Amino acid sequence: MTTPNEQDFRYAMSQFATGVAVVTAKGSEGEQGATISAFSSVSLDPLLFLVCLNRSSSTYRAVSEAKRFGLSILNKDHQDEALLFAKREGDKFSSPNVERAEDGTAFIRDALVQMHCELVETFQGGSHAIFMAKPLSIKLNEQDPLLYFQGKIGFTCQ
Repeated sequence: MTTPNEQDFRYAMSQFATGVAVVTAKGSEGEQGATISAFSSVSLDPLLFLVCLNRSSSTYRAVSEAKRFGLSILNKDHQDEALLFAKREGDKFSSPNVERAEDGTAFIRDALVQMHCELVETFQGGSHAIFMAKPLSIKLNEQDPLLYFQGKIGFTCQ
């Protein structure tokens, strides 16, 4: 074993396959969205999960201000949406695969999961914020997931 550096740590963490999701929220800078892979269940009583966002991102600011956000867990056909929302610039919400709930929250059409979320608590973790949230509503679809592995989006379970 060696003393970890940023490059080794990044590579080590890339060996853990994870799902891919998109977080959306509307703050004072308008509607924002980001692709994430740092998402995890925390508790069943009460229902809680966590999402991590870079504190320099506009999506972090929007979630912090709005206290509510949309979460779409992507299916294997959403690679384009994952890459679109991973960009810092551009019109992310003009994609034909972005749909709106009755309250205006943006979701990715036909996502495995669409979840309205409410921020419960925020923790600082270096460059990122750890948002603890609870689901307010959930819509489920049966499909194969989009996965992130070794720095690449697009792996599937098959």
